[in-house]
Amino acid sequence: MSNDVDISKKFPPGGVSVSEGDRLRLARQVLFWLAIICIGVFVAYGREPENKALGQIFELIKIGALPLVTLVISFYFPKNSIK
Repeated sequence: MSNDVDISKKFPPGGVSVSEGDRLRLARQVLFWLAIICIGVFVAYGREPENKALGQIFELIKIGALPLVTLVISFYFPKNSIK
């Protein structure tokens, strides 16, 4: 007895598509929560800069937040359609 699932029976032949509205909503939610986390870490680090663990988290946010934001933005704008 096999527990394999035939994907072609579960999804339409053209594949799964995500509407632009849903992609925008996802991008806004990700960017919102990223901003909340970044602001929280920045405020906490500002209040306690001698905390080594908080300093490491601050550096991680500083180095990782910008690439993640650009990834979310590039997901929402996948094609360059300048004419």
